[in-house]
Amino acid sequence: MQHSFLLGAVLMAFTIAPSLALSASFMDKAKKDSAVEMNDEEPAMQKAMERARTGLDDFLQKVGSPPPQTDYYSVKVRVREGDNLEYLWLSNLKAQGELWSGRIDNAPMIRSVKKGQSYSFAKSEIVDWTYIDRTKKKIVGNFTTCALLTKETPDVAQKIQKQYGLDCDR
Repeated sequence: MQHSFLLGAVLMAFTIAPSLALSASFMDKAKKDSAVEMNDEEPAMQKAMERARTGLDDFLQKVGSPPPQTDYYSVKVRVREGDNLEYLWLSNLKAQGELWSGRIDNAPMIRSVKKGQSYSFAKSEIVDWTYIDRTKKKIVGNFTTCALLTKETPDVAQKIQKQYGLDCDR
């Protein structure tokens, strides 16, 4: 089943290098806060979600006490509306007992939630996480974007990784 992965909010939040001539389709979608369709059962997406799960506890500890020169802590969660499933980025994260809450950073295609809305979710619904490390001038995490880049040509994917400091090589 195809699911929508929104990417604009995190990629556009932080630019390290001057703009490059990148894939118009990928970057245009990011700038417009559009979705990229990808089956969440594809090996690249499964690998990305596993990488996120592996580092999730460490990430959530950083949310509570962020190291200096880091910011824009966000998670990507599954949001279900009937038979539709969409993955959305949320920021302004707060622990609320067993649940978390955050502000939806994307313009969802589903209608039950909207951009800017507060949304509560369980830790188990988190499929990706990210933050910006300004000291290292890179985006940490954001593994699902690496999976989405497998749909691009290798030269375009490499340029995007370099521009945003994404570590997609594991």
